[in-house]
Formats: sequence, structure tokens, C-alpha cells
Amino acid sequence: MEWIGFIALAVLLCYSSYPGKVKRLEAAVKRLERKQRGENNMSKLINELVNTECKIKSDDALQLVGSTEMKCLVLDTDDEWMKVRFTDKKNNQITKLLRIENVDEIEIVSTELK
Repeated sequence: MEWIGFIALAVLLCYSSYPGKVKRLEAAVKRLERKQRGENNMSKLINELVNTECKIKSDDALQLVGSTEMKCLVLDTDDEWMKVRFTDKKNNQITKLLRIENVDEIEIVSTELK
């Protein structure tokens, strides 16, 4: 009877790393899907907007500034995220991360080299 417990423990130890492996596979599949859809090209274009003042149209901006359009300075970007700085209604400088896939439209206002 004790050997059933040992077998169950061995099976449990073998599959304990299973969720981590699934997450890595899901991340790899997402990267491949993005490459197929062309989001990688869009992130390259957005990468060129670093240190540029832009108007970003997104549903996420509605929660941040109260309208779907937000005037901000693009600080940094990568394949999935963009780091932006904007001024809220109380004139506070706020830095946020936005997902590139949630951005609907970008309009360049001016180029700043800070």
C-alpha cells in the first residue's frame, strides 16, 4: 500500500513543473502569431517615435485622461509595450505603460530631443 503513495508522489513531482512549461509555450505561440499578423512591423515603426510628442488614440486613454485621445511623449518602446509620459487634469506628469496592440491611431505632434 505504501508503494502507491510513492508512485503518486513521483507522478506529482514529474508534473509540478508542467504549468511553467505551458506558460513558456503560450508565450512562444503568441510571438509567432504576432509575427504572422504583422504587429512586429508596427512595433518597429513605433520604436522610431521615441522622444516624439504624439497624440495617441486608444480606449485605454479614456481611463487615463477622460477622452480616447491623449497627447503624450513617447519615452521608450519594445515589441509589446510603449512607455509614455502625459499631463493629467491636475497638471501632474504621469508615466504609464500602454500595450501596442491597444493603440488605435498615432499622430505625430512634434519631435523633441531631450
